Amino acid sequence: MLNHIHIRHFAIIDQTELELQSGMTALTGETGAGKSILLDALGQVLGGRSSTDNIQQGAERAEVTASFDIEKLPHIKQWLTEKDLDEEDECLLRRVLTRTGKNRSTINGRPVSNQVQRELGNQLINIHGQNEHQQLAKSAAQRQLLDDYAKSPLPVQVAKAYDAWHQANEKLIAIADNSTATQNRLDLVQFQLQEFDALDIGAISISDVETEHRLLASVDKLMQLSDDAISALDADNGAARYLTNAISPLSELVAIDDRMQEALDLIESANIQTEEAASLLRNHASAMDHDGNRLAWLDDKLSSLHRLAKKHHVSINELDKVESNLREELDNFNAPDQQIEQLTKEVDALQQVYFDQSAKLSRLRTRQAKKLSETITASMQSLAMEGGVLQIDVKSDKSIVQRHGQDTITFNVSPNPGIKPGALAKIASGGELSRISLCIQLATIESHAVNTLIFDEVDTGIGGAVAETVGRLLREVGKHVQVLCVTHLPQVAAQAHNHLRVTKHVEKGTTKTHLESLNKKETRDEIARMLGGTKVTKKTQQHAQEMLDSAST
Repeated sequence: MLNHIHIRHFAIIDQTELELQSGMTALTGETGAGKSILLDALGQVLGGRSSTDNIQQGAERAEVTASFDIEKLPHIKQWLTEKDLDEEDECLLRRVLTRTGKNRSTINGRPVSNQVQRELGNQLINIHGQNEHQQLAKSAAQRQLLDDYAKSPLPVQVAKAYDAWHQANEKLIAIADNSTATQNRLDLVQFQLQEFDALDIGAISISDVETEHRLLASVDKLMQLSDDAISALDADNGAARYLTNAISPLSELVAIDDRMQEALDLIESANIQTEEAASLLRNHASAMDHDGNRLAWLDDKLSSLHRLAKKHHVSINELDKVESNLREELDNFNAPDQQIEQLTKEVDALQQVYFDQSAKLSRLRTRQAKKLSETITASMQSLAMEGGVLQIDVKSDKSIVQRHGQDTITFNVSPNPGIKPGALAKIASGGELSRISLCIQLATIESHAVNTLIFDEVDTGIGGAVAETVGRLLREVGKHVQVLCVTHLPQVAAQAHNHLRVTKHVEKGTTKTHLESLNKKETRDEIARMLGGTKVTKKTQQHAQEMLDSAST
């Protein structure tokens, strides 16, 4: 519940600080005193749309801070924990408005976006005013009220079933629309692989083709270089002859001086290696063959490889990877017709799940609509609408598929006997709509996720005994949740457990609003003012006290 609110430089409020209590709290004041400013300030700290008009004249910024007790609100604690904004049993919201437009929102001292603050605010407080009454006349709001009253997981399950079907159906539509492009891509991949197959280079690799081509194209030069090397090693004036000539004198030298043995060993080894090198060169040269046909084949394949590489914007050494990717794409390629057939079965199955869940939801809504209609109708009898009836109609259309189900929910009302029930928005007057809205709020009180309700002049258009009944009903609601009621009727205000008063005064030529919590005597005098106007007499005070005493019994 809302524990504390601090307002600074907001509209015509210079600074005020209020401690709020549980139960029903009445907010009263003379017309034009600024009762709505408190609600506007609360709207800001709950994430409402900001405006520089809300900043007090002469001030650069406005601040609103609200503290909530969330000890008995586990869903709020869980939400805060998920957002890393958790505290123990208190939640502190703050909103700062600046003339530069650089507004700031915080939750438990941590900066958040206004959207996040609004999301939390909607879970903490429900504000019911004239605009909310008008919203109640809309089909979507009526459907939500009925679903909240039912307290069933079925609406969520239907929404999930719809989302699953919708996602699969959108994919099916996209594939069907794109089948031509898909088939074109398949044809292209197959054609490109045919080009790779047409190369037919056998088991050899592209690098082997390059190497063999380089050797065959240079065979004449290679043979000449081999002959030159053999001549240098093995001819009459070659290295082998000179090494052999050196062995004989070295052998005689070693016989006299064995320190030259190592030199002899090296010469003999060099002679052997020279002979082996010459033998290898002769064998290699004899194996060389100028195969013109093979060279022409290699030329053709290499040219084809370069053309294909240029077509795919890669080097020829990357063609293997290109071919591998194309074959993988072909392996994973499902023909469009096969995809459409498979997805069609999936879409049909998901749609049947949706239909089954929607049928269950329709039956649930029909049962709960009857129960809620009876409860609201009974409540209307006590609010000067004797014989009035509220009838909730649930009409299902199996041909439609919507996220909220296949039902159209309509609140039909007959405020007086003899009048055929019609749509709430068309039949009910402003005052009747306010009272019916109150009846609906009372009937659905247990389904509210929040534990603070604010009623902004829900008593419009009523008076006398009906006003007292409205007050008693609000007081009864206050036993379950915190209620803040802006009212101009003493019969309603007298039923409150607590009382706040808004006053307006001029200070140094500037109009300012002040909010204060009233004690018992001040509450009596405020009720007396509401009864008798600006002049409060002992008689009106006595009447006011009687009303307060009657409310507390």
